[in-house]
Amino acid sequence: MQFPQAFHYSGKVVKVLQKFSGLQSRHVADTIFTNGVIWTADDKLPWADSIAVRNGKILHIGSSMSMQDLVGSNTNHVDLEGKFVTPGFMDSHVHFIPGGLQLQMLNLHSTRSREELEEQVAMVAQEKEKGSWILGFGWNHENWGGNLPNKSWLDSITKNHPVWLTRIDGHMGLANSIALAKVGVNSETHDPQGGAIIRDERNVPTGVLVDAAMMLVSKDIPQSSQEECREALKRASKHALSRGVTSVVDFGRFVPGASTRRVWDDFFEVYMWADAVGSMDVRVSIYFPLETFIEVADLVKEKGHVLSPWVHVGGVKAFADGSLGSSTALFHEPYLDDVNNYGLQVADPDWLLQATTEAMDSSLQVAIHAIGDAANDQILSLYEAALGNQSSLPYLRPRIEHAQHLSTEAPARFGALGIIASVQPQHLLDDAYPALRKLGKERFKKSYLFQSLLQGGARVTFGSDWPVTKLDPLEGIQMATKRVPHGFEQPWLVEQRISVEDALKGYTIVGAYSSHMEENIGSLSQGKYADFIILSCNLFNLSMEVVPFVLATYVGGLPVYTIQKEAT
Repeated sequence: MQFPQAFHYSGKVVKVLQKFSGLQSRHVADTIFTNGVIWTADDKLPWADSIAVRNGKILHIGSSMSMQDLVGSNTNHVDLEGKFVTPGFMDSHVHFIPGGLQLQMLNLHSTRSREELEEQVAMVAQEKEKGSWILGFGWNHENWGGNLPNKSWLDSITKNHPVWLTRIDGHMGLANSIALAKVGVNSETHDPQGGAIIRDERNVPTGVLVDAAMMLVSKDIPQSSQEECREALKRASKHALSRGVTSVVDFGRFVPGASTRRVWDDFFEVYMWADAVGSMDVRVSIYFPLETFIEVADLVKEKGHVLSPWVHVGGVKAFADGSLGSSTALFHEPYLDDVNNYGLQVADPDWLLQATTEAMDSSLQVAIHAIGDAANDQILSLYEAALGNQSSLPYLRPRIEHAQHLSTEAPARFGALGIIASVQPQHLLDDAYPALRKLGKERFKKSYLFQSLLQGGARVTFGSDWPVTKLDPLEGIQMATKRVPHGFEQPWLVEQRISVEDALKGYTIVGAYSSHMEENIGSLSQGKYADFIILSCNLFNLSMEVVPFVLATYVGGLPVYTIQKEAT
């Protein structure tokens, strides 16, 4: 505020007016967005039509009339043109840098037969330098009848290259004979703890390796360079923003049997570097292997959980079992198509209980992968034992990642114990057919129990497990609310469908709560970061025939992705 020279004020009055001028400047918006249909994810004010942003945060949200006093001479105005707006999506389970790396690898998601797989690998082999690795991901043997692939499929077309192709769920991989010979896997090689080498009737490895056994091959593959990982973060972030994802929970490049150092290298050399040079575009909560909980506790003690607006230290993660698609999810009853197989116990239960208890004693959040009903019951009991008298301390917020197939009692136990169910609706697409064959009609009815978990009082947060499935919350919302996998005429367990609002909360405010980030993100509320997306249609009015898409993504009130023309 300028004071005319002709006016004379006492010093006291001038100070008061200067103070008032400062208050005014702090309450003037940089940008005001109006004329929207804004779902806020904030129960105190579920709907609004306008947002005022200052310094990257929400200054005010409400009606356009309530914005009048926030307009200054330099305030920008954006007309939302009646579009539907939500908080930026949070994907609560990704492997972010691997996803960015895989964007440049051989993608086998679309293969529907042995011939198609061989054709795609052969095309890559023609372009690769002799002796270099051919790497791919995304094959699903359910697409060609359920028979596992064999190294013989690859040997005749890759005589000059070692090959390693991981299954869609990341719990199984296929190697050709050159790759097996290179790493010394043969008939005399023992199965590692937490893994298995699939063999033929003569005990000869078929080329398929499961869970921890995958490390027998992958440890010999040249690691991505620091620069490649930094570029992967950029690609992953750009891809996420185009899908409306403004924050993620990253579980990193750790699988059973792998070195724990990769996650830490990515933390220091990729995330902390990107944050320091100002090139972070997506807010990331990072989880580290449970094996390193002492290092994580020391890091949090020294620097806290919130390292910057972009980088958050989440907690630690472990594995209890494998996956349904690889027949390594741990069940109380055997697989119908493999009557001697109950699944795979990936981690030693005694170690898991001790490490979880000690991590919780260090006030760390623990997330444990559990897919089969036996694995989920085991981890629920483990958490109950580890929590002990600490169950009244809500800041621990222990999580179970996936929680796909549950016993009858499990949903209520999630709620009673305060265990967060971190689920991935898009896995319905891949599990529907194999679940019926592997589990049978009755056990098939205990899969992806989203509504039962909510009714049991559990907080249910949603993610994708990218790059296992697509990084696409809109598809996830469709699966959670409709539950009609490809090829199905009727919903898979219609009673387990949830409302659009519950699905949206799973990708926004519940996701933020599940990672201790609700003070800054997850809803469009005063004081939080102005991270939001503009969609092509109102999700509350969504029909099966309409495919919604992201028109624009804003982070800190600034546009970071805009579509040039509406998709057809």
